[in-house]
Amino acid sequence: MLYFIITTSLYKQCKIRKSQYITAITKLKYVLYDLEIENYKIIIVENNNNKSTFLDMFVEENNPQGSCTTFYTANNFLKTNNKGYKELKDVLDCIEKFKINDDDFIVKMTGRYILEDYSEFINVVKNINKTKYHCIIKYGSYLNPVNFKMKDCITGLIGLSCRYVKMIEKPNENECVEWKWAEITYLIKDEEIYKVNKLGISICPGSDKYFKV
Repeated sequence: MLYFIITTSLYKQCKIRKSQYITAITKLKYVLYDLEIENYKIIIVENNNNKSTFLDMFVEENNPQGSCTTFYTANNFLKTNNKGYKELKDVLDCIEKFKINDDDFIVKMTGRYILEDYSEFINVVKNINKTKYHCIIKYGSYLNPVNFKMKDCITGLIGLSCRYVKMIEKPNENECVEWKWAEITYLIKDEEIYKVNKLGISICPGSDKYFKV
């Protein structure tokens, strides 16, 4: 089974963020439809202890290709300033809530980021169950992406078999969670890791200005 875990965080009724989420999630659904990807589940996880939000408009259970649901946590109120850990906890809570199996493949995507129509990443994901890959990744930081294995990566769009996601360690208070995602890939054989040249996604970390990686 293929799971897309889309991380969101609604706070202070931010209109810009709402617009970004609607645009990005809508585009993801169109891309999956156009590529005829089947047997998937989209989980939109929001971490401000909401009970119902506009994100529920995306809930879809009867799509023959795959379903979409929302899941609300309170992880934004954890006693830490490490936003990366809060997001990781959201992903881990999804694994527990939806009983995702170790052999299932998880795509974690930041909900404000926008997929390109012909994303290299998604084209690999499309046939993930027919490949040897347990990881699809872009190493390096978004400011300095690289084509070799290292202990940093872009987590705005990343794919791992569930068993490895569950093994990611909690970062220290001032430690980048990206290092933990990258570090876990050192447990995976090199030939089982697909290192993308370009992720094929537009990102806007820490701002509202998008650029492609």
